[in-house]
Amino acid sequence: MQLKTYQLGLRAVANVTPYAKRISDEEIAFLYMSTPSKIKDVVSDEMWVYAVSQYRMDPNPSKEMPLDQQLLSYVFRKRDGRPAFDWGIKEDLPERMAASHQFHDQPSMQPSRLPELAPSFGGVLSEAFDV
Repeated sequence: MQLKTYQLGLRAVANVTPYAKRISDEEIAFLYMSTPSKIKDVVSDEMWVYAVSQYRMDPNPSKEMPLDQQLLSYVFRKRDGRPAFDWGIKEDLPERMAASHQFHDQPSMQPSRLPELAPSFGGVLSEAFDV
């Protein structure tokens, strides 16, 4: 991701978000410098533009995270409501970006994809429930 694209996206989001603090170019440049190189290498300019468009369409964007983190949460998998950079980008990001005209919420795990747990026998509490 290029600094110019990062700057334009972050400034645009700050300008259209009523509760966002306006950010100076120097602050944006510092945020960019403090973003790990691995993230900047993985996120293309197109991904950043996609993130900005998703933020603008989001009916309930987070007000608890900094704007740059919010934008990255549309590209990266999330853990505890925050982008999990160590988990990588969303598996279906190319499909999401191909349909960027619509908002893509976090996918819910489908019942068919839920892992099955084997029954547990002989655990610590096994004798507590014998009838």
